[in-house]
Amino acid sequence: MAAEAPDPKTFGSWEDAFQYPIATVRGLERQLRNDLDSNREKLRSLVGVSYRDLLGTADMIVEMDGQMQKVERHLGVMGVRCNSRLLDRKASNLKAWDNGRKSKDKERYAFTSQLAVLRSCPEVISRLSKNGGSVLLAAKVLVISRLLHKKLSDRPNPPPYLEILRDRLATLRRKLLARIDRRFQSLESSESTLLEAMCAFSLATNSSPSDVLRHFHHVRQSAVTELGRRKDDESIFKSLRLIVLTLKDSQAIFPDRLARALEGLSNIPLLHVLDLQSQRELNLDVHQRWLGEDITNFVPYIRHDDLQKLEAIKVVKLWAKKAFASFFQDLGQKLETLDDPSSLVHLRQEMLELWFSNQRHSTGVESSDILEGLRDSFINRLRRSIHQHTAQLNGVALTIDKLLVGWQGGISDACPPMWDDATSIMNTPSSGKALQETLSIRAYGRTEPVKAVSAAYDTWLGSIKALEDVITELRKKKWADELDNMDEDDDEILETKQTLLSEEDPRLLQEALEKDLKGNFEKLQGAMQHHAATLQADEKGPTIASHQAVFLLRIWRHITNNLPSTYSSQNLIAPDFVPTLQHRISSHIIQPPLSRCDRYITKALQQTIMQVRSLWEGDPALPVLPSPYVFRFLSDVVRAMARMGVDMWTSSAKEVLKTELKKGLAPLLVKVPEAKGLANGHAADDGGDGSKEEGAADNLSETEGSGAEKIQREEGPEDREEGQGVNGGVPAPKGPKEEVVRDMKIQRLFDILYLECALRLESSPSIPHHKEEEEADGLVSLRSGIVQSLQLQDAVKERLREGAEAYWKRTELLFGLLR
Repeated sequence: MAAEAPDPKTFGSWEDAFQYPIATVRGLERQLRNDLDSNREKLRSLVGVSYRDLLGTADMIVEMDGQMQKVERHLGVMGVRCNSRLLDRKASNLKAWDNGRKSKDKERYAFTSQLAVLRSCPEVISRLSKNGGSVLLAAKVLVISRLLHKKLSDRPNPPPYLEILRDRLATLRRKLLARIDRRFQSLESSESTLLEAMCAFSLATNSSPSDVLRHFHHVRQSAVTELGRRKDDESIFKSLRLIVLTLKDSQAIFPDRLARALEGLSNIPLLHVLDLQSQRELNLDVHQRWLGEDITNFVPYIRHDDLQKLEAIKVVKLWAKKAFASFFQDLGQKLETLDDPSSLVHLRQEMLELWFSNQRHSTGVESSDILEGLRDSFINRLRRSIHQHTAQLNGVALTIDKLLVGWQGGISDACPPMWDDATSIMNTPSSGKALQETLSIRAYGRTEPVKAVSAAYDTWLGSIKALEDVITELRKKKWADELDNMDEDDDEILETKQTLLSEEDPRLLQEALEKDLKGNFEKLQGAMQHHAATLQADEKGPTIASHQAVFLLRIWRHITNNLPSTYSSQNLIAPDFVPTLQHRISSHIIQPPLSRCDRYITKALQQTIMQVRSLWEGDPALPVLPSPYVFRFLSDVVRAMARMGVDMWTSSAKEVLKTELKKGLAPLLVKVPEAKGLANGHAADDGGDGSKEEGAADNLSETEGSGAEKIQREEGPEDREEGQGVNGGVPAPKGPKEEVVRDMKIQRLFDILYLECALRLESSPSIPHHKEEEEADGLVSLRSGIVQSLQLQDAVKERLREGAEAYWKRTELLFGLLR
């Protein structure tokens, strides 16, 4: 069975037909030729039918032409038979007869009707004002009343009542203009309402569009100024909305819409308007025909085309420049009343959101200029706020001055002990936290003056934290949604605005905050430096000056430990007064221990035997523990440090103290014993030595078991009367012998090595061995001199050094503040 021939209608082009076999193509050719013949026959029959219809239409046209010619002939005959001059003469005669018949009563009726309508006009205007009616209708009535008043006043004998009506109409005119101004000022007035009010103003004052535009801008400017002077927060937003709305309304109404509206008023007589005809008080259906043609057919003449579009745009631009200048001035005054930075930022966000949402209506102004003005207003106010808040740091300096001036020794520096009755009876459910706070306050020496200054500084720090939070909030704010409402087509412009608001403004505020913080901290450092110099002058005595120095150091520590996150401690200039104050404190507390140590050493030099000789160890025998006076001295120093406050002894303070101790100890330890001759025999030496060595051993055992404050007693063997034995025995002979002197020097060398370990600085973790270090350290120089005089072997020196370091490691916990 042959395949079905394809349909030529489905081919996209003639080439598609040759994709089939030749037989199929031949069949397609025959099919197309048959279709052409069939279509040709159909077309021939269609043309034949249309031709017959065309002939019928031509016959009808010929018939109509004949009928028209017949009608024209009849009309010509009728025109010849009519005499137009005769008809005009008859009409004029009829009119003259009618005027003559009515001339007697016309004047009387006209006066009565005009006066009646004039008396009704104030009532209509008052009713429209009370009921909130159309101001344009009221203006039309006012124009009619003005015409009637003028016409009645021109009569030979005008009635006195016209003066009363004139005054009343003048009052109503002022009220109408005030009502129009209120519509101009309102934010709720639509464009149609404003257009009606502008037409009413033009009618009432006979103003052109340019005059109307100037008055409209004047009223809006007055409203913007009035809103800007109000104290409430919403007024400044209404002021900006009113400016934007004014630009939008000016663009929409001037000049085209207002010109068309005024032209419409000039095309129709006022009394022919349906609104006036419908006012029942006027009774125009009775009185209108007696008012006179000049009033009935009065059409107000208004120059509606004196304002061109370019001129209107120019006027709008000038007004916008003036209005925004006034707005920014009012905004600046409004911002000066706000002190809270968060309120300023909230107001800034709302103001920018309002501007972005209405920017597309503000044709005639540069959006970038307004945005820059808003940014400058808020940035400048925030900068002043930052300056005001950071300047309050001067109040901390004033508090310090006041406390130092009124300082009372024993009262201002009084700090309760760590444990007393108040802390031991805390048994309330919340006593744990209270106890923790109490112990923290007492451990860190938070006296009343310190707490007063700390409270003032913490208050200031809270305000700075609020400023930092504000800057962070500005940096995190994204304006994507607000910027999407703008008509900007350029993504780069939108990105630039986002950068200005979320990056540039926070950066400017951050720089201002850092600059002000730096300046105020420098002033505070200067005040602290001044106080340190005053204390250095010893004007109030060493004790009070030392406690005041402690007070200043605690204050400075609190400040440096609680700096604003914007201002790190690295930004602080290294204060010169801290070492000065630390030197003042160290010089004060080391004097009593040095004095007692001097007495200990002096008494020890007067003895002829060594108490600790029996405790030496090794071969040869060498000291393994320091002399008792060393323990007493270090214990006195630690107790003095604790009395001054354990919180005071930072690494730098300890270095200052240790340096002062080395300087004070060097002159004391330079005293060495001299041989006075032989003693009374070895038996006496041995007996006395053994007895005193037992006392030293007992003291050492007590030291290792009970701590630095319990080991040493205020009164040691050296404090007893000279010449008395340890246990009340026979007095020792005056002056040690030569071997004892050498042993004393070796013990002195060990004491110096031990003191070097105790007073070792963090900057020099080991015992110095270099010449430069020896010159800077008095103990090192003294040690070198003793070593040179004894001519010890290197192994002996090394044993002494290692023994001193080992014993310091075992006893350093007894002197924790020196570690």
